[in-house]
Amino acid sequence: MSKLKKTLSFALAFAMVLALCTACGQTSTPPQTTPATSEPATSPATSPATEPQKSDYPKEPITMIVNYSAGGGTDLMARALADAASKILGQPITISNVTGGTGTVGIAELQNSKNDGYTIGVATLAPLSMVPWQMEVPYTPDDFEYICAFGQYGYGIVVAKDSPYQTLDDLIAAAKKSKINFGGTGYPQPLAMEAINEIEGTNFTFVSYPKTADLVTDILGGFIPFAVADQASFTAYVKDGSMRLLASATDVHWPSAPDVKTLQELGYDVALLSYMGLCAPAGVDSGILEILRDAFEQAFNDTVFKDIAEKNNLVPVYMSGDEYQKLVNDKYAEYEQVFKDMK
Repeated sequence: MSKLKKTLSFALAFAMVLALCTACGQTSTPPQTTPATSEPATSPATSPATEPQKSDYPKEPITMIVNYSAGGGTDLMARALADAASKILGQPITISNVTGGTGTVGIAELQNSKNDGYTIGVATLAPLSMVPWQMEVPYTPDDFEYICAFGQYGYGIVVAKDSPYQTLDDLIAAAKKSKINFGGTGYPQPLAMEAINEIEGTNFTFVSYPKTADLVTDILGGFIPFAVADQASFTAYVKDGSMRLLASATDVHWPSAPDVKTLQELGYDVALLSYMGLCAPAGVDSGILEILRDAFEQAFNDTVFKDIAEKNNLVPVYMSGDEYQKLVNDKYAEYEQVFKDMK
């Protein structure tokens, strides 16, 4: 195997990830507000000389930017977590879906928000650590304060039930003869097929979809042959038989299709794992950041949040703000080298 293939294969096997410019910012749905509890949580007082009294925050609703469309796995997970955190903070948390740029538009809007603690946002791993080496974005990982990571994605290759491609081998054979487009809502999904292109000499071409709902519609309508799909958003279609899973692109079987093998089991050293994280703009007061970190750590253990995650095939995984920041920085440096080697 060439040095390029070895490098790419290594990176893919350990890829973990859940705005070309802020002028591209777009919102797909109007903000929605979760109910608030009547009394704010209290915290020990600290010296006003170094940080504001913790009881001063929050005094008003908080906005959470979600960098993917409403109704998808990231959105469902974020809303459930925000609802739990709002009860702890004593203020509602309003969700604003800002989509586009494979998840980077929402992150760019977060970067340009006031760093007063009243705007936070979902910042998934790939748009923070990988995409900046593929396209121009206005931010780096240093432009954010890290609150936590709260969920993990899984991926798979799915086709419509009446697709002529019954197996992954069918798909690969066809892509050796002519170009085949595939859909996805952002990175790291395309890396699975890019790896197969490298190994098999196929011609799979990525088509980026800003909304999961549009990708689902095009798969079911036969407008695009297949997708590298996130497990949370597509499990229901696999369960009801309207779509078929050809291979799991993560390192475990999908619970909804336990007999379908992983790409690794089929001979491809690929396992896409990604994370949903929560950040604030850089420069947020340390006392406010501590309140947010404490509140979302408690919210992660909320039984309603866990129940919603389970019902929607989402995987709750917690990392502290410091742990998530280290992961982002490590992957940012790793992908810099990977994409440098690919040139």
